Amino acid sequence: MDVGAGLRGSVEEELWPLVESFFGSHEVAGLGVAVVRDEEVVSRGFGVRDVGTGTPVTPETMFHLASVSKPFVATAIVSLASGAGEKVLDLDAPITEWVPEFTLADGREREVTARRLLSHASGLPDIDDYGWHDPQLGDDALSEFARSLADWRLQSEPGSAFSYSNAGFELLGLLLSRVTGTTFEHAVRDLVLAPLGMQNSTFLRGEVPANLAASPHVGMPLSVPEGSYPYTRRHAPSSTLHSNLVEMCRWMVAHFAPAGGSDGQWARLDPALLELMWQPVMQLGRPPWMDAVGLSWFVGSYRGHRTVSHAGSDPGFGSRLVMVPELRTGVVVLANSNNIPASDIAAAALDIALADVPLSAKPDGMIDLRAFPRSVVGPVAEVLRASGPEAAKVEFHRLAAVEPAEFELDDEGFVDATWGAIELHRPSLVWPLLRVWTELRPDSSSAWTMTGCAHQLDGELDLARSALRRAIDLDPDNDDAAQILSKVPSA
Repeated sequence: MDVGAGLRGSVEEELWPLVESFFGSHEVAGLGVAVVRDEEVVSRGFGVRDVGTGTPVTPETMFHLASVSKPFVATAIVSLASGAGEKVLDLDAPITEWVPEFTLADGREREVTARRLLSHASGLPDIDDYGWHDPQLGDDALSEFARSLADWRLQSEPGSAFSYSNAGFELLGLLLSRVTGTTFEHAVRDLVLAPLGMQNSTFLRGEVPANLAASPHVGMPLSVPEGSYPYTRRHAPSSTLHSNLVEMCRWMVAHFAPAGGSDGQWARLDPALLELMWQPVMQLGRPPWMDAVGLSWFVGSYRGHRTVSHAGSDPGFGSRLVMVPELRTGVVVLANSNNIPASDIAAAALDIALADVPLSAKPDGMIDLRAFPRSVVGPVAEVLRASGPEAAKVEFHRLAAVEPAEFELDDEGFVDATWGAIELHRPSLVWPLLRVWTELRPDSSSAWTMTGCAHQLDGELDLARSALRRAIDLDPDNDDAAQILSKVPSA
């Protein structure tokens, strides 16, 4: 069988219609999808880079990848601690040997190592506010971030528990900068991106050509938040890689053993390095993609074969990458809004790409994106924009009464539609929807949590405290609301 021709034919005949159907029935901006098997690549853009301009997404469109950035940082770090070259970094040494400005209030900073940071087992908490609204652009941004942790304490015993920490990757980025004697962004370029032929990929937003850049979309109806973008060098290592389908396919192929008759056009990563990164460090028990965590990669299984994957989500962007290395197959999904089911698209793509391969376990069933539930928030938001809040509430109740049910009515769609603007400190973009949400669902803890955050950003602290207390009263287990409330200044 001609695997390449089979891959292209099945993707074009089966996957692309699924994605097109999803686009035709949901409120989305743009999306890029690529499938790789052996060294054959099939990729395509859907939708638009910006709803204002209507410029289409192509395989060359540059997206912000959010946390899919992390395996690139990990690859650079681990390459300095392993392999045939000189080992200049000890993964088990205190990172304070290279980052002396990092201290903790409990004095336990020397227990934090690169290996523990890579596997999210350092005990460090996560970041509350990324400060996207106040980007730090200087070369000292990561050092200043490290200094800002002086009042933090470890929240668990190092090495004992998984606790996802973006802060840990900022420290790894600073460590990488110190070991290499250059900026973090240049270090990853020199150690990983350039050797793999990813010439346009970059952690520096200023290097992304404007004529290729995808814009973030938040709110509902989707809009581009003028003057706001999820970028700051303070959080570059955890979040700010920009890349496209073409180069992400090079990244995936670099993780596969060469196929027979390879023409050598693809750069490869050291198999020993990869095996080190893919070895489970801690069991998580979150199938299918997160059975365990290795060194940055999440390890899972696909019908009896090991997967390595990572996902990302920042305001206005979402991403998902899944690889099945033994089958030399991978999928990447890049989106410029947060309301796209990237994981489901990736799963559907794998089912289609590997339909002819004998596998040790059968799938539960093909994912049909045409049946993916549509949130009620989209049509309600359109009526809200056109006719105001009372008409929007009438529309909600009308759609809720349709039998059989055609729309998802839970809070998840409202959360997706509001959190991105709030995290960008742009609550004005979603205040009308927030008000409708709390009126439709006065007993929703999530609605009052988001409303409290928006009031806090607007400086309405009494209203913020009131909304957050209501959220906690409605759901005493709402830890997010409790944490946010604890940081609202007292009256």
